[in-house]
Amino acid sequence: MCRRRIFESALIPICILTFTLCSPARAWDEDGHIIVTRVAYEKLPPEMPDWLRSEKVRARLEYLSSEPDRWRGQHNIHLDHDNSPDHYIDAEDLEPFGLTLKTLPPLRREFLDLLATKRATGEVKEPPRNAAKDKDYTQLNPGMLPWEIAELQWKLAASWTTLKTYEQYRSHVTDEMIDNARQNVVYQMGVLSHFVGDGSQPLHITRHHHGWVGPNPKGYTMDRGFHAYIDGGVIALHRITREDLIPKARPPKSVSTKNYWPEICGYLEETFQELEPLYELEKTGELERSAGKAFIEDRLLEGGAMLAGVWVAAYEGSHLDEYRIRQLTGKKPTTQKN
Repeated sequence: MCRRRIFESALIPICILTFTLCSPARAWDEDGHIIVTRVAYEKLPPEMPDWLRSEKVRARLEYLSSEPDRWRGQHNIHLDHDNSPDHYIDAEDLEPFGLTLKTLPPLRREFLDLLATKRATGEVKEPPRNAAKDKDYTQLNPGMLPWEIAELQWKLAASWTTLKTYEQYRSHVTDEMIDNARQNVVYQMGVLSHFVGDGSQPLHITRHHHGWVGPNPKGYTMDRGFHAYIDGGVIALHRITREDLIPKARPPKSVSTKNYWPEICGYLEETFQELEPLYELEKTGELERSAGKAFIEDRLLEGGAMLAGVWVAAYEGSHLDEYRIRQLTGKKPTTQKN
């Protein structure tokens, strides 16, 4: 069915249609990322500090949930080279390297070294890079989303560590230091929310991100506007709002401070398993009906549950910073005599 007719039949303003179909591919538009962040926020467990539970903090988190997409608007080659691959992982493109989402090495550079080695030895042959179209040098990158989530989990933990240390040694710090440390926590929570939200959108875990590519025996859509339609069009079509989903918010997923890597990859694998069901919904027309609404709501709610779980894991993974304590109190590190 024509996307324009879908929007018009639902009486959605044409400006929404134009924005959705012409904007760069992003996993969920701002409304979707806000929903993921809000349903996660609603499930913050009681052990999280009370200062997080304010209108100002909630609004800041919701705003920050789309910040990494705003970086794309700069159109700078260095920023795009670093940022763009962090939003996706194309699961099928791991196969030539003998990898799956479940067997990814946990370190970013370990992964990139493995790819480079297999290419250099001729074990994996790929089409040559098109330098004219690949100005940010990302064409041969299968994506870095799981590493970005893991790294941001620990950046957030580091911000909690600083704040906990300041709070423990309150007489040695100023109000401004506490306030700045809290602001850093909120910033890291908000940026992290974006990438966890990306991970709940099936088109960010596949090479079939802008319509089906290559052999297509099941006749799935090849419409390049499909990605943008899922990011925001279907949310607008079904009028899904954060207020609708707050009562349906799910408890935080279990994310540990030690076994977090397979848990992050498992979350992305679960999302990848929803790829063909999504394409099937589009094929049958059910995407515009109640089944499609339920599917999109489920993805947003799963993103929220995972985000809440990663937030909690980051909080639990923090500790008191001994170096910072020595700096605050003027103590010298003890030395052990032989």
